[in-house]
Amino acid sequence: MKVFSLRIPVVLGVLAGVALSSSTVFAAGGNTPATPAHLEQPGKLRSMVPLDQLIVSTRNKFGDKSSDVVVHSARLLEEERQKVFVIDFIDANNKLERVVYDAFSGKQVDHAPMQVPMPMEEILSKVESKYPGSNRIRTWLERQDGGAVYVIELADKQFKVKRRQLTMDAYTGRVIKDETYDMKPDGKQISLEQIIKNAREKYRGMVVLRTRSNMKDNMKVKEIVFLDDNRIRHKMVVNAVTGEVVEDRISPLSLM
Repeated sequence: MKVFSLRIPVVLGVLAGVALSSSTVFAAGGNTPATPAHLEQPGKLRSMVPLDQLIVSTRNKFGDKSSDVVVHSARLLEEERQKVFVIDFIDANNKLERVVYDAFSGKQVDHAPMQVPMPMEEILSKVESKYPGSNRIRTWLERQDGGAVYVIELADKQFKVKRRQLTMDAYTGRVIKDETYDMKPDGKQISLEQIIKNAREKYRGMVVLRTRSNMKDNMKVKEIVFLDDNRIRHKMVVNAVTGEVVEDRISPLSLM
């Protein structure tokens, strides 16, 4: 994928797989782009905000006089049933960040740093607010389409014989996919949030890579794979009913 520097006054009409017609590309003088004729007709199509305009807005908001924003990628996605432009960029402090804009209004709907993924507890809090009382079965961090995502499997109280799988942006926590499938849910257990909270008392800077429910010696357990403060990979096994740590060891195997 190409890296585009916004020091160049003319932004290319095709960026990160999003095709823009020549009528939506900014002129060198920075004039407002013309709206295509077929989008000006009322009741026909909703017009998206030109990507060029959002890139310029990103440059103005996150740049400064001494250093410009450099766009790493920009793409049109559907997140939480909303068409959005997701722009990843290097800011004036040389840090990678992500900003999300509504594709039709141009309003900024999210912004997050990309140094490390969002803590698992924050992801699970978002899941709880969306599906209160649901039982988180397992979670993991993976790469999809070149980006980091959390995948959460849960037993939703609204579905007696189904489970739900959420795919969430690892940095903003926005839902990318929300799917259901048939499977008998497990019984009552200690919440995954509480188990992670207990583990964080020992490993304060831990980064959770994945979790899952499992059976060990006829006992229901939850397994947590994480990086500790020194970025050493660990595997912790916890009794899912009592919360007792059954196993805590270094796990050198790679995630992928």
